[in-house]
Amino acid sequence: MSGIELNRIGAMRLVLIALALLSLPLVVFADMAPEGIGVFTAYIVPAVVVMLFFVLMLDALMNRVFMIEQPAEVQARNRLRMWLDLGTAAALLVVWGTYFRSLLYV
Repeated sequence: MSGIELNRIGAMRLVLIALALLSLPLVVFADMAPEGIGVFTAYIVPAVVVMLFFVLMLDALMNRVFMIEQPAEVQARNRLRMWLDLGTAAALLVVWGTYFRSLLYV
């Protein structure tokens, strides 16, 4: 992506997406014993992932709402933002959803 496209996405949204993507590989360490760094991976990260998922979904919804009766350029920018949010939320759902589902069968 060029600098112009990254500018269209926005800094806060990029941080949100980066944090969500950064949490994906941490699912491997979610079953660590809650001692030391295990507290972070066993308790904090799963709770933050749920919050990130809901914020991504809210942001996608708001981008869809802001597309109503706007010029094509604004609609294209908001559509890009919406699909980035939905794609990141889908990745969280696939990766972390399997972990949360495994908790039901313990």
